[in-house]
Order: sequence, then structure tokens, then C-alpha cells
Amino acid sequence: MISNSRTMIVRSLAQQPADNMRREDPALRDSAGQDLSESFLIYHPPLEAHAPLPVGVVPIPLGTSKPRGMVHRDGDWHRSVHVWLASSSTLLMQMRSDKKDTFPSRWDVSCAGHMSGNDGSLETAVRELEEELGLCIDEAAMTSAFVCTIPAVAVGETASHGRFLCREYQDLYVLPLGAVLGVPAESGSLTAVLEQLTLGAGEVAGVSLRDVNEVFAAWDADDEAYVPRPPHYRRAMMAALRGMS
Repeated sequence: MISNSRTMIVRSLAQQPADNMRREDPALRDSAGQDLSESFLIYHPPLEAHAPLPVGVVPIPLGTSKPRGMVHRDGDWHRSVHVWLASSSTLLMQMRSDKKDTFPSRWDVSCAGHMSGNDGSLETAVRELEEELGLCIDEAAMTSAFVCTIPAVAVGETASHGRFLCREYQDLYVLPLGAVLGVPAESGSLTAVLEQLTLGAGEVAGVSLRDVNEVFAAWDADDEAYVPRPPHYRRAMMAALRGMS
């Protein structure tokens, strides 16, 4: 069942105890706070850009890599992971930092990150979940949460970094919200849910538990408060959420 309840509760980084905040080396950041020198492997374009990759098919590397800033400038295909914490009716969403080089200060997937260098999908997903939300999940649990790989293209512009063309293979994972946090996802213990999260300073500005219908309606309406997601991404997400009912 998909519920009709509205936004539930929000927590911002400002509410987080100072000793829980991650410390970052400012020397690794550009003047806007984003590391544009991070190296990404470059991949061949997909045969079909508007549907998930078939089961068993993986992106094919070109054998070259480029810095993040050039990849987003030139529109090269690269890889990322998207890890959702969800129930059939609720999504945990993060507010992206205002330092991001793509879609700053917008609501987005629970946790996401690029695959850097020769890192694999699973290790990236596990690492990003710990870095951004302070949650430790083993690779076996993450493996069972894998849904599919989605080619996606996004175009935009930021005041700090200029125009971008982001072409990604996004590995989609959907983890059960209640099981990961140890609190029943449909219970009234929502404050306790958020209090378990250690938000990544410089990455995550806040988190919010959102109704599934609200989020999908915002995507359908191209609501600029949210990072846009293409129709084939939304279909894959909805199928995964219905499977959790």
C-alpha cells in the first residue's frame, strides 16, 4: 500500500552534535567546497539510455579516467551508487549541501556517491552510507538490496561551478528503512530514527522522512526543490517499493 500522509519530520546538520561532524581537509576542496580533482573512470555510452541495463549487463570502461570537474563539463559517462532507505510508504531523503557542483541545496536520494578510481559498486555503496549517514552495512546486505543499473542524463547550472552535463550509470540499491535503523518504519518513533544518523559535514545539509506519493508527485511536476529523476528511474524505484509491501 502507498500511504497518503505528508512530510513527517526533518533534521538538519545544524541540529547535530559538533563531535559527530566529519572533518574535511579544506585543501582537497575548491573555492566552492567541491573536490573537482577526484578521478572518475570513463565508460562507453549505453545502447539504450532510457531503460535500466539488462540483468547481467555492466557498463564497459574505456580504459581512461578524468577529473570530476572535466567529466561533468564534458558529459562523459561515469558511475555512481544510489542507496535508498525506504519502506513501501516512506523515503528517507537528504538535502544536498550548498557546495555541490550539481543540484546543490535540493532534496535527493538517501545516500549517493561516485565510484572513484577502481572502486567497485558494493564497496562504494557501503562507504558512502557510512560517510553520509553514519550507518554501517555489510556487503552481503547491500548485495541483496541491489535493484538495477540506470543510465541517466542531467543538465543544469550552478552559481559556483557553472554549467554541467552529468551522464551517469547509477547503481540503485533499496534498503528496508526499519531494518537498517532498528526502528519500525511505520511507528511513531521517527525522532529516534533521525537521531541515529551522523550526517556527513560538507555532503549532507539535512535529512527528511517523506511520503512516497509526495516525492513521486514532485518528480512528475519537475519540482525544483528535488533533484530530477527520469521516468525509467521512477519506474524502477516504484517497482522496488511495491516489492517491500
